[in-house]
Amino acid sequence: MAKSAAVLAQRHLGLGYSVPIIGGVTALLLGLIISDVTHTRLDIWIWVLIHTILGSGMVMGTRYSTAAYNYSVGHGKRVGATKGARNLNLVLGIIWSAAVIIVSFSKASEAVQKLVVWPKEIVSKNQVLKTPLPPTIEPITSLRFLQDFVPAFVLIVLAGVGIYLLLLERTRNVK
Repeated sequence: MAKSAAVLAQRHLGLGYSVPIIGGVTALLLGLIISDVTHTRLDIWIWVLIHTILGSGMVMGTRYSTAAYNYSVGHGKRVGATKGARNLNLVLGIIWSAAVIIVSFSKASEAVQKLVVWPKEIVSKNQVLKTPLPPTIEPITSLRFLQDFVPAFVLIVLAGVGIYLLLLERTRNVK
């Protein structure tokens, strides 16, 4: 029975290193395929999907590397490789979290900026008016809300849930 637990721990170590990389490659390929098939820039909802795949890879990698680390610590084994996998997932999780938060806030800012309409300069008798006209704010429609504001909110929720799951998996105890 101890031999199968050691084999399982080795498998978890390998998955701890590889699952985040596989998740990153999958997300990258998905984005490139969608961009190539549609011949357009990637829509924000595609970015939400890409960040979800990346975050899932980070969480699963953290889960596996923590399981391998807990086995090593619990059985008095050397923890060099398992600690390395765990630290790799920590660093990748921090980078992913920061990237998702930055994208979320930039998309929210962009959504608010889309509501502002700056007037064109009005020319009267070939002269520009001395008092500039103020910008106007367009109303938020349901389509604009779904296309601009909801993805930014979903990304910030994704970052919060991802950070929580990464910390939860990292602090998981030996079973």
